[in-house]
Amino acid sequence: MAFCERLSEQLAVVATIDPVAGATGAATTDVVAMGMHRRALFILQRGVGVAGITCNIQEANAGFTALTAVILTRAAADTDVAATQHIFEVSAEAMGVGCTALRGVFTSVGADLYAVVVLADVERYHPASDRDLATVVSIQAAN
Repeated sequence: MAFCERLSEQLAVVATIDPVAGATGAATTDVVAMGMHRRALFILQRGVGVAGITCNIQEANAGFTALTAVILTRAAADTDVAATQHIFEVSAEAMGVGCTALRGVFTSVGADLYAVVVLADVERYHPASDRDLATVVSIQAAN
């Protein structure tokens, strides 16, 4: 039988926005240092809401002191009345010169239920799970 890493060893949970119910205003993920990864995947899970969410994935230098651009943007509008998922993927190669970090800024214009998980792949030093957020308290796997 060939060796195969588990997905939990290939992907790291590098940032989150914990579930937010009825919140308005902006919530920001942790900063993702792309020097350790080739790709980052931002997953927005949105419950049934009455308002919209503007999603901006920003790039900047390592300390996020010089924000350069919004690399991806999407408005999850009022017309998204059912529970939806929105996925944003960024490769390190697509980032601007001098940009080594990403973060997501999610702004709700009204009462919305949502959460964000950010996964990063191709960890330069395996296993990726060694660099999960401290809030990841358990990884269960069935062989």
